[in-house]
Amino acid sequence: MAKETISATHLTNIEELKNELDWKEFKIDTPDGNALSSDDFTLIAVGNPNRQKERWDMEVLDDRYNTLQDLVYALVIEGKLLKIGKSITTMKKRIQSYHCGKQSYREKANATNSATNWFVLQSVLSINKPVMVYALYDIPRTESTFRGWNFHNRISKEIESKIIEAYLKKYKTKPIGNKQN
Repeated sequence: MAKETISATHLTNIEELKNELDWKEFKIDTPDGNALSSDDFTLIAVGNPNRQKERWDMEVLDDRYNTLQDLVYALVIEGKLLKIGKSITTMKKRIQSYHCGKQSYREKANATNSATNWFVLQSVLSINKPVMVYALYDIPRTESTFRGWNFHNRISKEIESKIIEAYLKKYKTKPIGNKQN
């Protein structure tokens, strides 16, 4: 069943992912003539749905989950690509942000939680299958100086945008978790 927007509803069962791309088939062309594929990503954690606490219990498989900032990631359920995203913080902090997608937060009159966080958290909890968290770790890390101030240039957002653009060009759609307003 196609969803018009992820801000109004969330996935309720695994069947709703059947038309999504098989993660192992993910492969897009890059301007340097190479390809970016699922093989370039590292499985760093598994989120096990915990409906009682309305969160994922994380099984960390790679210590960089806790330490490395500025990365692009993919969320995969039962081999199907749910979302491609980016985090300027660590993956641990990004997952904590997804945990702000609680239903009770969304129902408040002055709710400020993100539609994406709500969609992803509630979808995973409803599907009730582990979510595999893959990270693309070879994001360039650069620093700049402006009038004596030092800056860490975070380019994961631009890389995520280019990946989604190439994905859309090749597959004629975005992953379902990337269809927010």
